[in-house]
Amino acid sequence: VIMVASVTAFMVAGRFGLAPATNRKSGPVEGKGALTLTDRDPGLVSKDPAGFTGADVLAFGALGHVVGAGIILGLQNAGTIN
Repeated sequence: VIMVASVTAFMVAGRFGLAPATNRKSGPVEGKGALTLTDRDPGLVSKDPAGFTGADVLAFGALGHVVGAGIILGLQNAGTIN
């Protein structure tokens, strides 16, 4: 359950534009702030309306697994789960 929730959270963040992805870079934009997501053409083909690519799936899935493993190992170390 922990791993599913962790990976799902990162996939949702990437898919709905809450995190930088291959078609949205982050950086300063005058008048908008220091960390603004702006659209760009990455050159990758995607049939997803939001432009979520295979590279995004692999990247956000890996990040979700790393965070999920950290949560599981931390809870095991604390003695909360076996």
